Amino acid sequence: MVIAFAGSILANSLALLTDAVHMLSHVGTLTVTFIAISLATRPPTAEKSFGYYRLEVLAALADGTVLIIMVVYIFFQGYLRLLTPPDVGGSLMTTIAIVGFALNLIGAKLVIVPSKGSLVFRGIFLEVLVHALSTLGVIIDGAIIIITGWNVADPVVSMLVGVIMLPGIYKLIKGSVNVLIESAPTDISPHEVEGALMRIQGVRGVHDLHVWTITSGINAASVHLTTDSPEEWETIQEQARKVLRENFKMAHATIQVENERTHRLHTEGTA
Repeated sequence: MVIAFAGSILANSLALLTDAVHMLSHVGTLTVTFIAISLATRPPTAEKSFGYYRLEVLAALADGTVLIIMVVYIFFQGYLRLLTPPDVGGSLMTTIAIVGFALNLIGAKLVIVPSKGSLVFRGIFLEVLVHALSTLGVIIDGAIIIITGWNVADPVVSMLVGVIMLPGIYKLIKGSVNVLIESAPTDISPHEVEGALMRIQGVRGVHDLHVWTITSGINAASVHLTTDSPEEWETIQEQARKVLRENFKMAHATIQVENERTHRLHTEGTA
């Protein structure tokens, strides 16, 4: 990162500066991630019954916000340089970019496995991957400037990298916001959950079903089930808990069993 910052000044390259700022965001993300993971290991308390799991999601949201600010800055600086292209040291920026590209490939390999089950690590993998692409763009940028002397390639490549980043940033922020507003997990259909519960012997109805994500890989549900067989309430509740745990990986489930007739009368009376 320090080398890229220094190189961006010496080579007068916006593309290298973009690379350096991106690496600076990595440092911030890794710091926040370390703090979030450390706090997430703390046991739940009476006031924080789910513990500190949501810190991971907040860290991912902060990561996405930083990336948006960075992309806006890239576009602004790229626009200014398109109006007045400065001289850029192609050889120096290419050399630095080649080293950076190799390091990014190593970084991507280190985080690809944990990124499959964690929003924060998904954000880190996304950053490393996009950073590798941006570094590759800097290499191409430098080669073009060395061969043709076309300095406009520097802001063009920087803005192109910004465009490439947008879909991934959107996905990261959307995933974080969906967790915070307690939307259903993307890999679980509430309709499928309802259908599975309805297939339990003795269940007559499913209502007030809520499915949400506490943090990456930890899902929860609450539901009311109705039955005509009060003597089977405990059995139905246990079977429902098993279905949610084994079929849908629900780490937490709150299940209430009610009499079908009583529920129907209450519903009609309320209406």
